[in-house]
Amino acid sequence: MIEQLQDGRIVDSRSCQHGMRTVFENKHFRWLCFDDEDAIQSCMPLAEPEKLVLPYQHFMMMWQLFCGETLPSRASLLGIGGGDIIRYLRSTFPNMKITAVDNDPHMAQLANKYFLIKPVQEQLTLQIEEAQTYIKKTQRNDLLFIDIVANNVLPELLYALSFWKDCHASLTENGIMAVNIIPESEAGFVKILEMLRDIFGHLPLCMGVPDHKNIVLLMSMSATPKLNDLRLRGVELQKNSLLPFSLCVDILAKDNGL
Repeated sequence: MIEQLQDGRIVDSRSCQHGMRTVFENKHFRWLCFDDEDAIQSCMPLAEPEKLVLPYQHFMMMWQLFCGETLPSRASLLGIGGGDIIRYLRSTFPNMKITAVDNDPHMAQLANKYFLIKPVQEQLTLQIEEAQTYIKKTQRNDLLFIDIVANNVLPELLYALSFWKDCHASLTENGIMAVNIIPESEAGFVKILEMLRDIFGHLPLCMGVPDHKNIVLLMSMSATPKLNDLRLRGVELQKNSLLPFSLCVDILAKDNGL
């Protein structure tokens, strides 16, 4: 994918709360970089804006393996970026109510101006607020996405037990949380896993994204489905989706010893 993001012209570059943010564009894609031009945070195909192209985002969408016939109706996203997940959710689940939260108004402005992330009454709300402040007061999330890695560094709040307790409290009975992690150390990663286990009563499913540093954590309020059920669900979802559900199930099984 990286080789397709060549010869891009700069359409915007500005200093944001956590460093420089630059928007590039060529005839096929528009993408957002953090400081380093190789640190691509978001990428939007101009012909298919709702399509997810960054590999870690495919893994973030594996929450669908846990769902039955009742689809989630409310989602919160901590971290707006270029809004790739928001565009996908709005296209695939048009009845879902989405709240996207970021502590940097410049990020929301970039997402609005260049990545089609425009608030819509009832369906999409953009909120400028600290993640820990928002999650402490929100409730009834069927889905919670946490993607607040900045320049390959995890914010301190991801090492705080109180934050994960508030995330747990914000989820509905059948809620699901997807977290994008780039571990800074083995000890730090283990600490996060131990906190989640203590709060949720079981470990998350971990998926290492091939050829990337990202590890995506999937945490459900209910027990982890059996591998065979996940495979059957992945095959069914694969029929009507471009996302690599079957591949992700294989990686999920391998990385979690299922």
